[in-house]
Amino acid sequence: MIGLALSGGGSRAAAFHLGCLRALDDLGLLDRIQVISTISGGSIIGAYFAYTPHKSFSEFDSDMCQLLKKGLHKDIVLELLKPKNLVGSNLNGLATKVDHVVSSILNKDPSLLRYPTRTDMFIDVLNRELFAGLKMSASRRNDMDVIVGACELRAGTAFRFGNRRAGDWKHGELKEWDVDVACAVAASAAYPILLPALDRRWRFHKDGQETYQRVLLTDGGVYDNLGLQVLEPGRNSKISVHTFSCEYLVVCNAGRGQDDGSNTPVDFVPRVARSFEIAHRRVQEAAMQRLHYLKETGQIKGFVMPYLGQQDVNLIGTPANFVSRSEVVNYPTDFAPMSSEWVEKLARRGEQLTKNLIDRYLTELL
Repeated sequence: MIGLALSGGGSRAAAFHLGCLRALDDLGLLDRIQVISTISGGSIIGAYFAYTPHKSFSEFDSDMCQLLKKGLHKDIVLELLKPKNLVGSNLNGLATKVDHVVSSILNKDPSLLRYPTRTDMFIDVLNRELFAGLKMSASRRNDMDVIVGACELRAGTAFRFGNRRAGDWKHGELKEWDVDVACAVAASAAYPILLPALDRRWRFHKDGQETYQRVLLTDGGVYDNLGLQVLEPGRNSKISVHTFSCEYLVVCNAGRGQDDGSNTPVDFVPRVARSFEIAHRRVQEAAMQRLHYLKETGQIKGFVMPYLGQQDVNLIGTPANFVSRSEVVNYPTDFAPMSSEWVEKLARRGEQLTKNLIDRYLTELL
C-alpha cells in the first residue's frame, strides 16, 4: 500500500502539493495511491483531487491553479457580509460572550455554541467553489481512502474525518460520520488566529456506549501538521479510529524549515504566529525522525519527503531550472490571490523535489 500525506501551509502548501501531484502523475504513481491523509491547506487540494474522479488530472490541475489565483479571502468576506450571516454571527458572538461571563460567575462550562462564525461561512464558500454538497462517502479516485485531519481543542487530540468513519480516540466514533467534505476541510483549515474553531455537538459511540459531546475543531496542523500519524504502521485499532498499513509513504511537507533569524516578531499577532510555527517545526522534526526509524526497522519499505524547506545543498542531481529554497520559502500561508508566477514557482519546486527524491529512494516503484 502506498500512502500519501499532504501537509498544512495554506495556499503555499496547496501550490507546492500541486507540483508534487504533477510529479506523481508523470511517474505513473498517482493512480497507485491507496490512502491520502491531509491537513489544512493540504486538505483543500487533497480533498478536491480525491473527490473529483470524473475529472482528468489536467482538468483538476487547471481548477486548482484558478482557485489559487482567485484566492478565498474575498469569497469569505462577501459571504460574511450577507445580511443574514452578518446579523447572525454578530448576535451569536455577543450572546456567547455573555454566556462565558455568566458561566464564569456560576463556575460552570459555557453551554452556548458559537454558531454561525466565519468558519461556517468558509464551509459555504468551499461548498460553492469546490465540493457542491459532497459527503465524505462520495465516490473517489481509484476508490482511495481519504482522511482529513483536524484538532479537537477540548480534548487536545487529533480529530479525523474519513470516507468510512470519523472521530478521535477520546470521544470514539462519530455516530453520523458522513459529513460534508466542505465541513471536514473547513475544520482542518481553520487557522486559529484567523478562523474560529468549528463548534458542534455530535453523538459518538465508544465501547458500546453512546454519548452526546461538544467538540471544538480547529486547524489540524496544531496536532499533526504533516498528516503522517494516521499512515504509520503499528497503530492500535482498538484505540485509533483510523489505521492503515502502508508499505511506502510519500510525505509532502510545505514547511519552511530552519529560519535565518532575520524576523523580529514583537507585536502580538506576529509573536503568536511565530510561536505556532516553532511548535509546528518541532513536531515535524520528530515526525521526520520517526520516518527514518520506520524504514531502518523494516516497518515500511521506503519513503520520500518532498520538503519545501529542504536545504538545497543536500540535494543531488537538480535540473538546470531548479527552483531554490530561497526563492519560495518566505511565501505566506494565507489564501490571498496568488499570481500565476507564484503558482508555477511553488508547484515547480514541489514537482522537482518529488521526482528527484523518488528517482533516488523509491526506484523500485518505477
